[in-house]
Amino acid sequence: MSKGIRLVDLDEQHVVVMLSTDGKVEVLGDMCTVGAAALLMSVARQLVAEHGVGSCRREPEPQHERPAEPLHAHAGSLDREARVWTDGTGHAWDLALAWRDATDQSWRWHGSVDRQGAPIMRSADGSVSEPLDVVRAVYGPLAPEFGGVA
Repeated sequence: MSKGIRLVDLDEQHVVVMLSTDGKVEVLGDMCTVGAAALLMSVARQLVAEHGVGSCRREPEPQHERPAEPLHAHAGSLDREARVWTDGTGHAWDLALAWRDATDQSWRWHGSVDRQGAPIMRSADGSVSEPLDVVRAVYGPLAPEFGGVA
């Protein structure tokens, strides 16, 4: 069984439960079968309690639309006078603007760059400073703010 869920109780005895997508179950380990059954019933009670009332529907995880390509900071260029960063993929970033991320946090460039020459962005509250490519990868997608609105 190549796909499945594995539950291992390493505190007492080893037991591995493998559930295949076709419904087959395999229990491996040196645990007494009654002990393994008690462990599995405990897990089953916990899963049922967490499920709640209603049909089985998985909520889709939120997806952030991020460009697939990296910024290639080492291949970018900065025009300080125009306050424009052109990343290694050719995208131009207007650093005179604030940029808002997926969590609604605002980021601004304050004139500093990292060792590769990429602009370092600072969060609006000043608690985080990261290069633009890191901000985009971790907090993105980014949208420019115009008049305080993204």
